[in-house]
Amino acid sequence: MAHRLRMSRSYGALLMSIMRPLSRLALVGMAVVMLAANPVRAQEISQSHLAAALDALASAKASRGFDTVLPALSEKVQNQLIRIRPDLHKQITDVVEAVALKLVARRADLDNDIARIWAKSFTEEELLAIAAFFKSPAGVKYADLGPRVIAESYQAVQGWSDRVGEELLEKSREELKKQGVEF
Repeated sequence: MAHRLRMSRSYGALLMSIMRPLSRLALVGMAVVMLAANPVRAQEISQSHLAAALDALASAKASRGFDTVLPALSEKVQNQLIRIRPDLHKQITDVVEAVALKLVARRADLDNDIARIWAKSFTEEELLAIAAFFKSPAGVKYADLGPRVIAESYQAVQGWSDRVGEELLEKSREELKKQGVEF
């Protein structure tokens, strides 16, 4: 049984190592198709277009995953400085946290950068429609439950790939055994 688990895990790892580049390739392909269908305009993004992008971004709760960036950066800087001067642990922690708090206002810069990406990818009308959807009851539910549903879906893919991978291995061994190959 332990051997099967190891093989199942190694098959899962193999499958994931194959799927990661493929999923990246699929994302790149989708991006190319989207850009070809809606080429990025070289002109400036209007304020109303940017406002629509910010509204869509906020309504979709698409940037909430970035709320942890500054705390993670703060922790990283603390660790870097404490490694150099472990004797100043408390002082370093206090200073880095104080500086990080002063940088919280810069979070809006990130939202604006992301909104510009959205504005380059979608027309103002499309962004208004996206925001309207995410403000609807179904859209609110999707935005709230989407990350959990995606995580559970990914777990289902992993479980399925482990089961099917094990079955593939066993049936392949059986077929090879019929051909005189022993493992």
